Amino acid sequence: MEPVDAVKLVYQSAFGCGHLLSGDCAGWVEEELAHAAACRDVPALTPIGGGLGRLNLAAPAVRELPPERIAGMMRVTMAQPLGGEAAMNAGLEALRELARAGETPFSEESLEAFLGGWDGHTPVSHSPAYRAAYAPAYRVVCEDLGTLVPVVIRIERLLAETGRALVVLDGPCGSGKSTLADALAALYHTRPIRMDDFFLPPALRTEERLRQPGGNVHYERFRDEVLAGLMRGGDVAYRRYDCRSGAWVDRLHRAAPVAVIEGSYSHHPAFAQAYAALGALRVYVHTAEEERIKRLRMREGERFFTFQTRWIPLEKSYIEAYDIKSGADIALESQPWA
Repeated sequence: MEPVDAVKLVYQSAFGCGHLLSGDCAGWVEEELAHAAACRDVPALTPIGGGLGRLNLAAPAVRELPPERIAGMMRVTMAQPLGGEAAMNAGLEALRELARAGETPFSEESLEAFLGGWDGHTPVSHSPAYRAAYAPAYRVVCEDLGTLVPVVIRIERLLAETGRALVVLDGPCGSGKSTLADALAALYHTRPIRMDDFFLPPALRTEERLRQPGGNVHYERFRDEVLAGLMRGGDVAYRRYDCRSGAWVDRLHRAAPVAVIEGSYSHHPAFAQAYAALGALRVYVHTAEEERIKRLRMREGERFFTFQTRWIPLEKSYIEAYDIKSGADIALESQPWA
C-alpha cells in the first residue's frame, strides 16, 4: 500500500462510489467481473468505515449476482447520507497519526507529499504496486447490502424461476431486521410490510393469549389481510394498528416482483401454510446480545425498561418455543453499528 491507496480508502469511506454511477455502470461491472479471477478465500464484503464496504468481485458469492443488481446496490448506497467532507478530513487526520506512529507501510513524509499534490476532491486510482499485489476488483456499497448478499442470490434465483419472491425477516429485537429490510426493499423498489403494524390490540391481550408463544402479535389478522392478499396477487390492502394512539390506519402495499416482510413473530407457525404456497424465503437475523441492547437503548430511550422487562421475554419465549432460527432458510448476522 502506498499513500494514494490509503487516501483512496479514506475517500471511499466518506464519499462512496458516486463517480462510477455515470455511464454504463452495469456494463463496467460486467466487464470487471469477466476480468477478475475468482478467489474463494475473499469475503463478499470488506468493511471500510462509515457504514460502507468494498463488495469484492472476486468473491464467489458476489459473482453470482447479476451486474445490474450490483449497480443497483451502488445506487441505493449513494441515495443514503454519507460522511462527506467531515468524515474524509477525520479519516485523513487518523491516517496522518498512523503514519507519524510508523504504523503504515509508507512514511509520514511520503504521505504529506502526496496530499500536497492532491486537490482533496478528485477520486484517485490504486497504485501499480497495489494492483500487482492484490488485483483489487470491487464496488463500494453500504455494509447492509453486503450482509444481504446470500439473500439477494436466492431472490435472483426465485425471480428467474417464478418471476416473484417473498422474503420474510425475523429475529430478536435490535438485531437489524428493519434496517436490512429497508435496504432490501430499496434495492428491489418496494416497501416492507412491518409486523409492528400487527401488535395485538389491548382488548385482545388476555392472560391466556399472552401465555401463547407469539400470542402478542395479531397473527390472525396478518394471515387474513396480508398473506391472503399476497396469495391473490395484485395490491394488498391492510390495516395498521398504531400502538401509541390506538388508531387504525389503512395501508396499501403495491404489487411488485419482490415483497419484503419484516419483524418479530413474522415466522409464526400460523403462517407456515401460506408461506409454503408463496415459496417464501425465511431469513433469521441476529447479532451479539450486547450489540442488540446497545441499539435498543439508543432507539427506545426511556421505553427501554419496558422492552427489557416485557417485550424481550415474550419474544425470547416465541423464538425458543418454535425454534425460529433452525426453521429459517438463511441466518444473517448484522454488522455492529458505528
